Amino acid sequence: MFSIIDMINHYLGYINVNLKLKNRIYTVVGFVGNFYMLYLAYRFFENGRWLRGLGFIAVFIIFLYFLIMNIYYYFTTKKAPFDISPKIEKLLGGKPREAIENENLRNRANRGRQAIVPSTGIFEKNSILPATIKSNQRDLHNIQQLAEQMIQNNFAMADYEGLSDDEILNHLQESNETEMNAIGQGMPFPYFELREEDGEANVYAGMNQMRLVRIGKVASVGLSDYFSAKKQYELYLAQAVLIGGQRKFAGRSSLMTEEASYQAKIQMAYKKREDETTQVRRKSY
Repeated sequence: MFSIIDMINHYLGYINVNLKLKNRIYTVVGFVGNFYMLYLAYRFFENGRWLRGLGFIAVFIIFLYFLIMNIYYYFTTKKAPFDISPKIEKLLGGKPREAIENENLRNRANRGRQAIVPSTGIFEKNSILPATIKSNQRDLHNIQQLAEQMIQNNFAMADYEGLSDDEILNHLQESNETEMNAIGQGMPFPYFELREEDGEANVYAGMNQMRLVRIGKVASVGLSDYFSAKKQYELYLAQAVLIGGQRKFAGRSSLMTEEASYQAKIQMAYKKREDETTQVRRKSY
């Protein structure tokens, strides 16, 4: 019997399904295995081995309790009566289930109240050009330090938008995305600016204007390099965003967590340059 249960558990590991559904399957399998333990206790009693039989009965009752708790957790929305799970969680050093849920609700509420306005203002969508930033090792080190400062100051939240593992899996399956970062799609740096230095268009960012560090240089704007594009357009740094970091993706049986370095992503705004004739005409007016 236990070999059959182990085989079921083994093959479930190859099925990439929702964690809640998988826990429901484990609960049903657990009930089958637990009542098999009750059958073993009966056999021991029948053979006069009362001590072992009572031991199996005690284990059966303990497992039955936790299986019933699982029914409340994974099959209903009701609160389980006489639930000692929070006490066990606290004893093992973790946060109780209700505390985690309340914390997630607070984080979602705080995130909903946040209105992030770029330090450079707001540009219309039709005036934005795709751009790429190139960062060397020193720039990447600066980005990592900035990410830590942003998280410590609650400017960025590395909590997967307050979603549980089940909710993350559902989101990945519904959106057909392969992974989800702890900071989400990205968070604008508190302050950023563009500087032209020694033939390079360098991007600087920081917690404020007083302490800026270089996070990279503009590698391209649209299909051109920065200075070629600048001959045709007036260019402005519209957005500089922190991306990357820790992420989760769906494994065979559950979510997998992977550490990754933070990076920067930028957008450039543009305005077509006026030719000399138009400028002279305007001055004459």
